Amino acid sequence: MTHPDPELLRLLIQELERHVVALEAEPRDTADAKRSLHALRGSAGLAGERELAAALDRLHRRVREGDANAFPDAAAVVRAAIGQLSDGRTAIASTWPVPPDDLVARPLDSLVRIQYAAEVTDRLARIDEAVAKVGDPVELVRVLYRHVHTMKGASSAVGDEPMTWFCHGLEESIGRSDSTASARAAIHEVARWRVILGALLDEPEKALALLRGDGARRPELAAVARVSTVPQAYVDLRSAGHDEGSPLIRVQAADVDQLIESLEVIDRERERIAARAQRGREVAASMRDIRALLIDAQRLIGPSRPWGAPAAALRNLDVISRELGACGDELGTSSTALLATAQAMRDGVAHTRKQLSAMRQTTVGGIFARLTTAIETEARRTGRAVIVRTRGADEMVDRQIAEQLVEPCLQLVRNAVAHGIETPEARALLGKTPTGTVALHARKIGNRLRITIADDGAGVDVIDVRRRAVRAGLITPTIAEAADDDTLLSLLFLPGFSTRESSDLLAGRGIGLDITRASVQRLGGAIQLSSRTGEGFTARVDVPIERGLVTVLWVGAGDGEFALPAANAKRVETNDSGEARGAPHLLECLDAGVGGEGRYCIDLGRQAGDGDDAEPSAWVRVDRLGRTEELLVRPLGPLVSGLGPFAGAIVRGDGSLRLAIDAFAIVPRARALWTVGPGAAPARANGRS
Repeated sequence: MTHPDPELLRLLIQELERHVVALEAEPRDTADAKRSLHALRGSAGLAGERELAAALDRLHRRVREGDANAFPDAAAVVRAAIGQLSDGRTAIASTWPVPPDDLVARPLDSLVRIQYAAEVTDRLARIDEAVAKVGDPVELVRVLYRHVHTMKGASSAVGDEPMTWFCHGLEESIGRSDSTASARAAIHEVARWRVILGALLDEPEKALALLRGDGARRPELAAVARVSTVPQAYVDLRSAGHDEGSPLIRVQAADVDQLIESLEVIDRERERIAARAQRGREVAASMRDIRALLIDAQRLIGPSRPWGAPAAALRNLDVISRELGACGDELGTSSTALLATAQAMRDGVAHTRKQLSAMRQTTVGGIFARLTTAIETEARRTGRAVIVRTRGADEMVDRQIAEQLVEPCLQLVRNAVAHGIETPEARALLGKTPTGTVALHARKIGNRLRITIADDGAGVDVIDVRRRAVRAGLITPTIAEAADDDTLLSLLFLPGFSTRESSDLLAGRGIGLDITRASVQRLGGAIQLSSRTGEGFTARVDVPIERGLVTVLWVGAGDGEFALPAANAKRVETNDSGEARGAPHLLECLDAGVGGEGRYCIDLGRQAGDGDDAEPSAWVRVDRLGRTEELLVRPLGPLVSGLGPFAGAIVRGDGSLRLAIDAFAIVPRARALWTVGPGAAPARANGRS
């Protein structure tokens, strides 16, 4: 190392030699030793020996905390530094990114950590945006440098030493990027360590352990990535639609969740009130009917006569009649007012719930930014040339759902690059452009969000999937011939299917897809696959925009009542409709027996011409139709979720439970049963396979 000022180096060595005496003295003057350590820390920083200054700073902190071993450790560090500097070398060589042995994570004050975590989370989100941005690499590096530098200052202010140390090293690593090539390398360096930055905030001990580990432990970084995705622990009130000039406050997302849960309790109580009010109206009507009967009885009796009813009895009946009428009128008026109050409560709860949900939402752009980075990284690793096209990045989704969507979507985009997009040479031989395309589209459909990940690679040979599925005994030949492409591609989600003599056919697709689908299903969503052999592969991920809140249509099938997501009910017709004739009953799709005639038919598919990802119709028959409601759908336990294609459960006001149907799981069953059912025409089976 060549020091910028040799005179400063000479003076630093003298200072170290003078103060080391105080550190080594026995008995030790503690106050004098503290002053020496403090002075040496500043001198080392002034002379450009930042690693030595950082080490002395950590030792000074140990002294303040009363660590008895801090002084001898400090003396050893100073002695070693004197020898290194006298030989013309740096006092302490930088080992970044491997942390020093004395660098440890210490708990932060809870109140300080709230604001600190919010600031670091915000900076990490900005780093993600900058890494994914297309522009001048040199300018992007300057932006990244500012974010890292700000994180270093924030962490130093609160005493987060691991974050301060790592940001300092990363800052040094990317700060010398003055050419396009070096700037691109710096951007790649930030993207490479982005996971560790998040882990240092969430699980600093694990992050330090991984950084100290050898190359054999690097795969554990993937685990850190999953637990350190920098969850948005805070929500910004401006995300609820407030203008940029309004004051900004941060609220913990857990508090917003708790408020929404409290609203659900209020809403259930409102349902009970409404039910009792309705019962009161019915009783009032019954009382009025009884009064009418009483009046009629009085008319038949007539006036009192010497041989007839006593006058006193008739007067009592008259009083009872009037009182009964007055009570009935009062009960009816009160019940009507109570119902109006319940309706006002319902509207207020719905409005407040929407506001709270809006506070908790973010745009899909953050997901797309991280997916774009993963695509570009995978493309470099596998030697592919890929461009990413995005659309709908401004669509809104629940922040927690957005965070949990990242991992399954990462699996899908990595598969698209590694196992879908061909190499430039192979694409040229196929007459394709050397550069492949991965398209990321987001679109709101009702109260759900659809993210489409499509590539123009090799696709999947569905005919061969059918043949191998029959050979493996996964489906019968009859069902295999009748099943459409979407139903057959759903077999890729079965664990081990792609490894069963089919790795060449599927080029690795299917590996991890069962885990991916499970992750999406935990969010109340579903995945649909489609393929064009030789032209590309598409995965559509549908999830609720708001966690748990779903607008449902109540339907009756047999003796049961089920909640069907209203967004999936595309059309409703009577059973005698020509297009829906022969549709299976909902109970058949639920494996709950054979249903009756079914008065209504509901189309759960999408009509032709309803977008570039349109799907054919999928009709099911139901016996009754109810009203639509916006309700909280709660996740099912593993035992109940395995009983059928259900998305969750709804707690009614009377405490009873109703199951919510997973429409995306019903669709392939409905199509298969409709195709092979008694009313299906052979031509239709051929046309749909």
